[in-house]
Amino acid sequence: MRWDSTEHDGVGVLHLFGFLGRQDTHRFEGAVDWVRSRSDGELVLDLSGLLGWSEEGEAAMVRAAQSPLAVCGLRDRPASLLSGDTTGLVRIYPDLRSALAALATA
Repeated sequence: MRWDSTEHDGVGVLHLFGFLGRQDTHRFEGAVDWVRSRSDGELVLDLSGLLGWSEEGEAAMVRAAQSPLAVCGLRDRPASLLSGDTTGLVRIYPDLRSALAALATA
């Protein structure tokens, strides 16, 4: 897994690439913390470059969603991380452009 971050009008964006496996969960969680600490606003998790995730990777995403989080780029992938305790904390957008547009007006 690789990651990159950008900021758009105070909204932090964490872009993920590759596969989020067990061995990557610590780096992913560190990346989430890093982006959140450097952004004044919302966090968008851009999964459009992510090819998939393991059970441990999904669990790391669920932990990240314990604080408000916008997710984009899921495409047709299942997203069980959107149910359960994360309901109301996770907002889903089809792509980064629509996520940023919605958050800019919020």
